[in-house]
Amino acid sequence: MKAIVRKHFQAELGKAKISIAQQDFETAWTALQRAHILGQTDAISHAIAHWNMLKLAWRQRDFSEVIGQIVPTLLAIPLTFLFGKMRDLRGGKANVNNSEKMSIPEDLQQILNQ
Repeated sequence: MKAIVRKHFQAELGKAKISIAQQDFETAWTALQRAHILGQTDAISHAIAHWNMLKLAWRQRDFSEVIGQIVPTLLAIPLTFLFGKMRDLRGGKANVNNSEKMSIPEDLQQILNQ
């Protein structure tokens, strides 16, 4: 992962942590989805993003999201090594259909293009 992408990935995780502490879960989910997009092609970062989504879903007692995050959290590292560069970037929440192509926010696309 490029240093600039890692910096923004860490910043999004930081935003999520602050938002969770303030119980602003909508903002936390947005930050975690942005972190997921930034970290999706790096195995460890990808797993970290899903782990944080799983923890937030658990904290909110959103059991459908908890169940939906278990497999991606466990398989993030091996699947990223196998398919990371070939997959479309996504937000990472469980309620998104895998065949659905997502648009990447312009600011994140610019970071990824650097």
